[in-house]
Amino acid sequence: MKIEFHGPPMCDFSRMDKNGDIEVPEGTTLKQFLKLVKLPVIWRKVFPVLVNYQKVPMETALNDGDIVSAFSPSGGG
Repeated sequence: MKIEFHGPPMCDFSRMDKNGDIEVPEGTTLKQFLKLVKLPVIWRKVFPVLVNYQKVPMETALNDGDIVSAFSPSGGG
């Protein structure tokens, strides 16, 4: 199944296809997906990680076409 991922530059985007999707096996949980893309654990504890723009438990199974977003604070002046 394909998952769309929006994350910080420190993540591993090497599995992302030309459409911006990452292929994962059926039944992959959010926690497993975040390990796959190498999102640092501290990031998960400090900043929101959303599935389809909603906060969900880390053990939530992802579905084909889900959007996973790991937001970071933005700076400005």
